[in-house]
Amino acid sequence: MQKQPIIKGGILVAAGMSSRMGAFKPLLPYRNTTIIQMAIENMQNAGVEEIVVVVGYRGPEIEAVIQSMQHVKIVFNPNYAKGDMLESIQLGLGQIQKANAVYLMPADMPAIAVDTFVKVCLCMERTGAAVVFPTLLGRKKHPVLVGEACFKAILTFKETGGLRVVLEQYAQQTQYVPVTDQACGMDIDTPDDYQKLLDWTRQQSTRE
Repeated sequence: MQKQPIIKGGILVAAGMSSRMGAFKPLLPYRNTTIIQMAIENMQNAGVEEIVVVVGYRGPEIEAVIQSMQHVKIVFNPNYAKGDMLESIQLGLGQIQKANAVYLMPADMPAIAVDTFVKVCLCMERTGAAVVFPTLLGRKKHPVLVGEACFKAILTFKETGGLRVVLEQYAQQTQYVPVTDQACGMDIDTPDDYQKLLDWTRQQSTRE
């Protein structure tokens, strides 16, 4: 069981080249701000105390937009053109100083509800799990929360298969939290994905 209060950190991976999108995803407009700023704000509103944004392609542009945001660090992945998401996560995790549980997610998911982050964390607090995923209709989604028991394995993994293979080591210590938050599955790889996100967000706004 979890013996100490959870100090939440977050790693947002924004190092990719947005090649399928045709536009630079982190800086696309969203809710009167940008994709990357909204993703950071959602984490902060969920009580995340320490956020690391891993940049690569057009990194200085992202830095210019987010440098004034509090409790946010920026780390550069020089291998962004060839590396995978795990490499960026490793760089980000290496910058975490005080958090003992860290949300891991791509930076192009700006609509995930604050309540989803909270539910995932409460599950870890309640069960002492090493890993917690939200699930939507039975499928694992973002953001995954990993406890400090996983940190060393993530940081030192050098085989193929990425984060998925690393976390398989903790299958017996993994919990799943069913949510109804459709945004858990809304990343924006293509222009069509982006338009669907914008349309969905407008629909949600009219219901509020």
